[in-house]
Amino acid sequence: MIKLLQYNIFINILLVIIISMEYILFLFLGDFYLKFIEAQVVLIFFYSIFSTFKITNNWLDLYMIFLSLTFLFMISRPFMHLFSLVDLMNYDEIEWYRIGANFQFKKTTMIIINFVLAYTLLFLNIGYLHGYKKYKNISKYKVLGDSYAKIFNKKIAYFLFLIGGTAFLIKVYIYIKLLSQYGYVYLYSGNFSLPIIIRIFDDFFYIGYVLLLVNLPTKKESYIISSIFVLLSSSMLLTGMRGEFFVILFSVVWALSTIYQWKVKLYKIVIAGVSLILLGQSILLIKYSYIDYTDVNVIDLVNLFIYSQGVSILNLGYTIEFSDRIVDIYSGFRYFISAFVDIFFTLTGQTVPRSNANPDTIYDIGSRILILINPDGYHAGSGIGSSYISEFYALGGDVFLLSLCSFFLGFFIVYLSKKLIYQKYGLFIALIIIPMLFWLPRSTIGIIYKKYIFAYILIIFLIFVYNLLTTKKELQK
Repeated sequence: MIKLLQYNIFINILLVIIISMEYILFLFLGDFYLKFIEAQVVLIFFYSIFSTFKITNNWLDLYMIFLSLTFLFMISRPFMHLFSLVDLMNYDEIEWYRIGANFQFKKTTMIIINFVLAYTLLFLNIGYLHGYKKYKNISKYKVLGDSYAKIFNKKIAYFLFLIGGTAFLIKVYIYIKLLSQYGYVYLYSGNFSLPIIIRIFDDFFYIGYVLLLVNLPTKKESYIISSIFVLLSSSMLLTGMRGEFFVILFSVVWALSTIYQWKVKLYKIVIAGVSLILLGQSILLIKYSYIDYTDVNVIDLVNLFIYSQGVSILNLGYTIEFSDRIVDIYSGFRYFISAFVDIFFTLTGQTVPRSNANPDTIYDIGSRILILINPDGYHAGSGIGSSYISEFYALGGDVFLLSLCSFFLGFFIVYLSKKLIYQKYGLFIALIIIPMLFWLPRSTIGIIYKKYIFAYILIIFLIFVYNLLTTKKELQK
């Protein structure tokens, strides 16, 4: 195993050297063959997937799922552009954000996008391999649950699961109603917010599910609970939130495969994935009548799904295209802490309405990009999300800090899956974090820190409740 890990580290470093030579050549010449660097990004991705499997012998490894979602959200459009799978105008930067009928990324921007993706993948790999080398023996142990399950009260878990599930369904119903009347953008226009009780109870749905799992119930009980959770969560497909549903689904699959040591064949994963894509796309096309679904074949549906989910690459593209206004160390730091700033502003009543916002009052990278390049669209409720890759690049606009951050993220993923889950309360903390980890390709890195702190606050609260109940029982004796 050590030799295999060292060999893969060597291969990744060798690829970094090759990519670096090409990048220096690009900086010197000011040009590079776009299709060539796109092809290298795609090859690096598939090398990463298959080398990870060779090490873990597990297609459902946490890093494997993370890489796959990074491909879906960030690499799929370069992939489709490379093989001309759909009729793309560059990466379709005009169609989504309507920032000008004649606007397109410069060719140099598209080239830099792919160099950034290549460095990100390679240093994620190197970080992951170093982490695996450090923690490989720990993963021989079993996931902890029963010995620490006393604070994870099952009755409380079922209570949270039930009221959370009810609030979740009410939220979906409200979204569907609003989407039918006003369209998707209205949800983010600042003119609407869910009732506060629904927002609070909605979070209980997933928390309750996690509390039930960390009790390590029997397989039968786990599968029943998980089936109910996934079935209710699938109602998100009716709102068009396919990415969110896939993140939840992957989180459930990873949790069950980790606890019960699943070993699943690749072809079964592919069949299940394609089936879910077809289901999600069919529901969306029929419900909202985007196109005449009777004329669409299976390949068209899959291509349409991959194309629509790959829109997150535009966040990175705009970060690079307008780097003179978006990228510097100070701004990069602001993007990293945006998740905490949002909480602080909300708690202190300092939230600025979109209509009054300006670049100086905005901390997240997606909103800052949009208000700079299309203020009317921002004020109307449009958004371009975020991405951990964009935030890494925005720290300095160079590949050094991008590579360093990617290395530590790769290492952190191993820590979650090979170390943390075997520690006290570790499985609970990991399961709270995992959905946000999977969502990182189209979200801020700060959400990981926020969820980490949130998980510990929940544990402190659960310990308090357990001690309170225990003391009460002892007094009654």
